Amino acid sequence: MPPFGPTPNGYRMTNMPLILPLLTAYVPQVGNTGSYNHDQVKNYPDWMDRERYDIDARISDEDRAAWQNPTAQKAMLQSMLQAMLVERCKLAVHREVKETSVDSLVVAKGGPKFKETDPTVDHPGGMKLPWGGVLVPNQTKDGMSMGMYGTSMASLASLLSTMGGGPGGGSGRTIVDKTGLTGRYDITLKFQPGGGPAQNQAAGAASDPGGGVSSMLGDLGLKLESNKAPVETLVIDHMERPSEN
Repeated sequence: MPPFGPTPNGYRMTNMPLILPLLTAYVPQVGNTGSYNHDQVKNYPDWMDRERYDIDARISDEDRAAWQNPTAQKAMLQSMLQAMLVERCKLAVHREVKETSVDSLVVAKGGPKFKETDPTVDHPGGMKLPWGGVLVPNQTKDGMSMGMYGTSMASLASLLSTMGGGPGGGSGRTIVDKTGLTGRYDITLKFQPGGGPAQNQAAGAASDPGGGVSSMLGDLGLKLESNKAPVETLVIDHMERPSEN
């Protein structure tokens, strides 16, 4: 996966679709998810997924010190990308909220089986995610695993939602964070060689709503529960291809 996300002095994206900076610029204000899923973004033109672009944006010198603060950087990055999309793509959006069926990510009996992130440990070779954390894919003889370092439970819920409906995936419903865990954590998601989540008998997959996704959560001391909750969608009212440099 080509790199995209914040850099020490701005934002860079190489040969990737514009849906990615859009999902970084706008995040849900309702519900406990770290980002919108594709099906939570309405009316976006198909070229946003199909066409590839490069972005190399720099912050001003006077903002450089504030940019080094992770909390400030997140808000600054969203504001910067929103302004860019409005200026270059004439973007206009609004948000809608509707109560619907969801899968809630909760802590299973016995508690979580992962540790809080040690901020002094680096993870070279990983991809820094714009909504926080580092992603490190790893191919082994037993299949594939995905390490997530410095991630929030809301970001994990968003990632799991993207797996729903696919091979070995979940119910297809939005997954929201209801764990009550507010820190940053290191976790590993294990996959079968065919692409589906590794089976885990302890997860009780037959009775869990998330199917294969729920099987993967057993090793983490997490599970899914079905209920209803407000889910926010981002509706694109207008968007044009970006103007030339």
